[in-house]
Amino acid sequence: MTIEILLVGIMVGITLLGYMIAINSQGATKLSISYLIATVILAMTVWAIVQLSNSWRENIQQQKYQQLEQEKRLAEERVRSQEQKMLNSKKMIDAANRINEVISQGTGYASNMMNVDLRDFSVELDVLVGRANGMKNEIKNLVKKYDGLNTESSLFPATTPTLNEALKNLENAAKYYWLYFRAEDSVQEELRERMMRQKAREAYDLFKKASSAIASSL
Repeated sequence: MTIEILLVGIMVGITLLGYMIAINSQGATKLSISYLIATVILAMTVWAIVQLSNSWRENIQQQKYQQLEQEKRLAEERVRSQEQKMLNSKKMIDAANRINEVISQGTGYASNMMNVDLRDFSVELDVLVGRANGMKNEIKNLVKKYDGLNTESSLFPATTPTLNEALKNLENAAKYYWLYFRAEDSVQEELRERMMRQKAREAYDLFKKASSAIASSL
């Protein structure tokens, strides 16, 4: 663009020079020819100025158009980004809800074994044994339920080891719960009860830790 301005400036200078020569010309013929040439140069200069002005205007409009296109593209990208964030957030929340169901159930089972009265004389022994068997089976189903949440667990990789350990402790607690009623003496009963409550407490604490970690990830 600088070269075009320079050329137009030279043409303006030539035009002025042409008219100066025409003004100082002597004789009708020289005067007519000088004014004719000066007028032709003037017309060319005006044409060049108009073309340069049009070129400037087109460049400005092109820049504005490009700017608008860029702003539109950025706005569309922001919208897509927000939509993707919302989609990811919904997936995370849905996954968290499914995992929290497991955590809630596991916490309940752990709490139950932490506080269960193994010597409840108000019910028959068969009822107590049935409760232990039922707890063992329910925890086995809970583990299967968690194993089926592979996709959900992958969204919270930091909590996976904690939950695996919690479920393992819960299974061990249920095992000692079941074995308690098969003890041969009071020493075995005391040991198995202590192990049951210890493993249940460890599972309970780990479930709480996993729940907090998931909540902080959302």
